[in-house]
Amino acid sequence: MKRFLCVIAVITVLAVTLCACGRAAKPLSEIFEKLKTDYNITDMLEYKSADDLSRYGIKSEDVEESAGGVNKTGVNQEEIVLVKAKDADAAKRVEDALNKRLESKLNETKNYNPEQYAIVEKCSVDADDNYVSMIISSDAEAMKKDYRAGIGIK
Repeated sequence: MKRFLCVIAVITVLAVTLCACGRAAKPLSEIFEKLKTDYNITDMLEYKSADDLSRYGIKSEDVEESAGGVNKTGVNQEEIVLVKAKDADAAKRVEDALNKRLESKLNETKNYNPEQYAIVEKCSVDADDNYVSMIISSDAEAMKKDYRAGIGIK
Protein backbone atom coordinates (compact mmCIF):
# COMPACT_ATOMS: atom_id res chain seq x y z
CA MET A 1 0.00 0.00 0.00
CA LYS A 2 2.84 2.40 0.84
CA ARG A 3 4.46 1.68 -2.51
CA PHE A 4 1.17 2.39 -4.32
CA LEU A 5 0.77 5.72 -2.50
CA CYS A 6 4.37 6.63 -3.29
CA VAL A 7 3.81 5.92 -7.01
CA ILE A 8 0.62 8.02 -6.99
CA ALA A 9 2.49 10.87 -5.26
CA VAL A 10 5.30 10.76 -7.84
CA ILE A 11 2.82 10.75 -10.74
CA THR A 12 0.94 13.69 -9.21
CA VAL A 13 4.14 15.72 -8.77
CA LEU A 14 5.19 14.99 -12.36
CA ALA A 15 1.76 15.94 -13.71
CA VAL A 16 1.75 19.23 -11.81
CA THR A 17 5.29 19.99 -12.96
CA LEU A 18 4.46 19.30 -16.60
CA CYS A 19 1.30 21.41 -16.44
CA ALA A 20 3.18 24.31 -14.87
CA CYS A 21 5.78 24.19 -17.64
CA GLY A 22 3.08 24.43 -20.28
CA ARG A 23 1.69 27.58 -18.68
CA ALA A 24 4.91 29.57 -18.57
CA ALA A 25 4.44 32.93 -20.22
CA LYS A 26 6.81 34.05 -22.93
CA PRO A 27 8.25 37.56 -22.77
CA LEU A 28 5.85 40.11 -24.25
CA SER A 29 8.55 41.34 -26.64
CA GLU A 30 8.81 37.81 -28.05
CA ILE A 31 5.03 37.54 -28.41
CA PHE A 32 4.90 40.93 -30.15
CA GLU A 33 7.69 39.96 -32.57
CA LYS A 34 5.80 36.76 -33.43
CA LEU A 35 2.59 38.72 -34.05
CA LYS A 36 4.45 41.12 -36.34
CA THR A 37 5.94 38.23 -38.31
CA ASP A 38 2.85 36.02 -38.46
CA TYR A 39 0.48 38.86 -39.43
CA ASN A 40 2.90 40.81 -41.63
CA ILE A 41 2.75 43.94 -39.50
CA THR A 42 4.82 46.76 -40.95
CA ASP A 43 4.92 50.53 -40.55
CA MET A 44 4.77 50.18 -36.77
CA LEU A 45 6.20 52.79 -34.43
CA GLU A 46 7.25 50.47 -31.62
CA TYR A 47 7.31 51.23 -27.93
CA LYS A 48 10.83 50.80 -26.59
CA SER A 49 10.07 51.03 -22.87
CA ALA A 50 7.29 51.37 -20.32
CA ASP A 51 7.89 55.14 -20.43
CA ASP A 52 6.47 55.13 -23.97
CA LEU A 53 3.11 54.09 -22.51
CA SER A 54 2.72 57.45 -20.79
CA ARG A 55 0.87 58.59 -23.93
CA TYR A 56 -1.98 56.38 -22.66
CA GLY A 57 -1.79 57.68 -19.10
CA ILE A 58 -0.02 54.50 -17.97
CA LYS A 59 2.63 55.05 -15.33
CA SER A 60 5.89 53.16 -15.78
CA GLU A 61 5.82 52.11 -12.12
CA ASP A 62 2.63 50.12 -12.87
CA VAL A 63 4.37 48.13 -15.61
CA GLU A 64 6.49 45.04 -15.12
CA GLU A 65 6.84 44.34 -18.83
CA SER A 66 5.42 45.76 -22.05
CA ALA A 67 5.60 45.57 -25.83
CA GLY A 68 3.69 47.00 -28.76
CA GLY A 69 3.34 49.87 -31.11
CA VAL A 70 1.07 51.99 -33.24
CA ASN A 71 0.82 52.19 -37.01
CA LYS A 72 2.79 55.23 -38.10
CA THR A 73 0.86 56.00 -41.29
CA GLY A 74 -1.85 57.90 -39.41
CA VAL A 75 -4.65 56.42 -41.50
CA ASN A 76 -4.42 52.76 -40.50
CA GLN A 77 -5.66 52.45 -36.90
CA GLU A 78 -3.68 49.27 -36.15
CA GLU A 79 -2.34 49.42 -32.61
CA ILE A 80 -1.04 46.74 -30.27
CA VAL A 81 -0.36 47.27 -26.57
CA LEU A 82 0.69 44.32 -24.42
CA VAL A 83 1.31 44.96 -20.72
CA LYS A 84 2.13 42.85 -17.72
CA ALA A 85 1.26 45.00 -14.73
CA LYS A 86 3.08 44.78 -11.42
CA ASP A 87 -0.03 43.77 -9.47
CA ALA A 88 -3.82 43.60 -9.66
CA ASP A 89 -4.31 47.28 -8.78
CA ALA A 90 -1.83 48.34 -11.46
CA ALA A 91 -3.54 46.02 -13.96
CA LYS A 92 -6.86 47.77 -13.28
CA ARG A 93 -5.28 51.19 -13.87
CA VAL A 94 -3.70 49.97 -17.13
CA GLU A 95 -7.03 48.47 -18.24
CA ASP A 96 -8.84 51.75 -17.52
CA ALA A 97 -6.23 53.75 -19.47
CA LEU A 98 -6.42 51.42 -22.47
CA ASN A 99 -10.23 51.51 -22.44
CA LYS A 100 -10.01 55.32 -22.64
CA ARG A 101 -7.60 54.98 -25.57
CA LEU A 102 -9.95 52.58 -27.37
CA GLU A 103 -12.88 54.94 -26.83
CA SER A 104 -10.78 57.81 -28.16
CA LYS A 105 -9.91 55.83 -31.30
CA LEU A 106 -13.59 55.07 -31.83
CA ASN A 107 -14.45 58.76 -31.57
CA GLU A 108 -11.57 59.74 -33.89
CA THR A 109 -12.61 57.38 -36.68
CA LYS A 110 -16.40 57.42 -36.36
CA ASN A 111 -17.07 60.31 -38.72
CA TYR A 112 -14.08 60.43 -41.01
CA ASN A 113 -13.00 56.82 -41.63
CA PRO A 114 -15.88 54.32 -41.55
CA GLU A 115 -13.70 51.42 -42.73
CA GLN A 116 -11.21 51.87 -39.88
CA TYR A 117 -14.04 52.59 -37.43
CA ALA A 118 -15.51 49.15 -38.22
CA ILE A 119 -12.16 47.54 -37.38
CA VAL A 120 -11.72 49.47 -34.12
CA GLU A 121 -15.32 48.80 -33.10
CA LYS A 122 -14.72 45.02 -33.18
CA CYS A 123 -11.70 45.29 -30.87
CA SER A 124 -11.48 45.37 -27.10
CA VAL A 125 -9.23 45.71 -24.10
CA ASP A 126 -8.70 42.37 -22.41
CA ALA A 127 -7.39 41.61 -18.93
CA ASP A 128 -6.11 38.23 -17.75
CA ASP A 129 -4.66 38.35 -14.24
CA ASN A 130 -1.95 41.03 -14.42
CA TYR A 131 -1.80 40.91 -18.23
CA VAL A 132 -3.70 43.61 -20.11
CA SER A 133 -3.86 43.94 -23.88
CA MET A 134 -5.37 46.14 -26.54
CA ILE A 135 -5.08 44.71 -30.03
CA ILE A 136 -6.60 46.82 -32.79
CA SER A 137 -6.28 45.12 -36.15
CA SER A 138 -8.38 43.50 -38.82
CA ASP A 139 -6.79 40.26 -37.55
CA ALA A 140 -7.46 41.06 -33.87
CA GLU A 141 -9.33 37.86 -33.00
CA ALA A 142 -6.62 35.57 -34.35
CA MET A 143 -3.92 37.75 -32.81
CA LYS A 144 -5.64 37.58 -29.40
CA LYS A 145 -5.60 33.79 -29.54
CA ASP A 146 -1.88 33.79 -30.31
CA TYR A 147 -1.21 36.36 -27.57
CA ARG A 148 -3.18 34.37 -25.00
CA ALA A 149 -1.31 31.21 -25.94
CA GLY A 150 1.94 33.15 -25.52
CA ILE A 151 1.06 34.18 -21.97
CA GLY A 152 -0.05 30.65 -21.14
CA ILE A 153 -3.83 31.03 -21.30
CA LYS A 154 -5.79 28.75 -23.58
